[in-house]
Amino acid sequence: MLRIIEEDQVLDPFDHFEEQYKAAKEQAPPQLPAPMPYEEFENSPLEKPRSLVENLLDASSRMVFGGGSKTYKTWAMSDLAMSIASGSPWWNFKCFMCPVLYVNFELKPYYARERFNAIRKAKKLVRIPSLIWIWNLRDYNVSHCLNAFRDQTIEFILANSIAVIFLDPFYKLLGEHDERISSEIVPILNMFEGISHKTETSTVTAAHYTKGNQAATDPIDRISGGGIINRHPDSLLMLTKHETEGSFTIDTITRDFPPIDPFVVSWQYPLLVADPALDPARIKVPRGRKEAYSPDELLQLIAENDDKFGSTDLVKLATEELCWTKRTVERKLHQLEKDGRIFKSKMTGYWNKK
Repeated sequence: MLRIIEEDQVLDPFDHFEEQYKAAKEQAPPQLPAPMPYEEFENSPLEKPRSLVENLLDASSRMVFGGGSKTYKTWAMSDLAMSIASGSPWWNFKCFMCPVLYVNFELKPYYARERFNAIRKAKKLVRIPSLIWIWNLRDYNVSHCLNAFRDQTIEFILANSIAVIFLDPFYKLLGEHDERISSEIVPILNMFEGISHKTETSTVTAAHYTKGNQAATDPIDRISGGGIINRHPDSLLMLTKHETEGSFTIDTITRDFPPIDPFVVSWQYPLLVADPALDPARIKVPRGRKEAYSPDELLQLIAENDDKFGSTDLVKLATEELCWTKRTVERKLHQLEKDGRIFKSKMTGYWNKK
């Protein structure tokens, strides 16, 4: 049985992140592992981390859903939790069955139950998965007792062999602090890094995009948080509004897995489902505004340099001339080729405009 923390209980000596962070830095340093010769490292009997979601998430990793408001991030997270707990497919990914803890900070228990029940039925899961636990903490100010929350979390994880913990929503752990400021979210990220280190449990949570339309911003730069949210996770899933209402382009950025081409999901209550009929490049642009990073700009550059550059040199040229990121150039190049507007010469291997 979990010991729920009442808001007025003072179980932690620190009430503010600044004091916690300062105290943590002043503690005696831990005993770190010793460096080893590379030859010994190469011959070490290291096991590949257990896969939880194929090509997306493995054991002791961190994953973040990024998106603006009304992008169904929590629905997608709930679906993923149910998929892992039941070993069911999720979008285009294979999930491996393992125990899951879903920490619900926001929904009233009744509505949380209705949501998960709707997802289970939509996924045609006849049996209720026995490997998912829900921790209802709405109205409990966990930000005032982070150490107690951490300790109870670790205790429950170890007692139930939890492989993945979902935090919904992440900002509830921040209290009055601002998720857009790196220094204010570092203590929370470090806390869950410590939990993962002790238990090999993976963490899944969500973060908000910066304000404004995201068409002009590279996917990795869309999340608020001073850049720390982008660098901390091992996998990022970015949901950006598509020009088709109720649909979203998914960009994935992973540290340990091969690149995944962008794809589109569409809202079909109560699930976001993969929609291969839609072009992921067609993200929503405000009316009256020219499309940012227009492929026509890259097409013009290719036309000016017909049959002169292969992919590597063309990408380098475009990043310099257009001031785009490498990832943006590669996406637009793929889009132009898919649309039949450019081709690569079989004789020279160079790009040409049709």
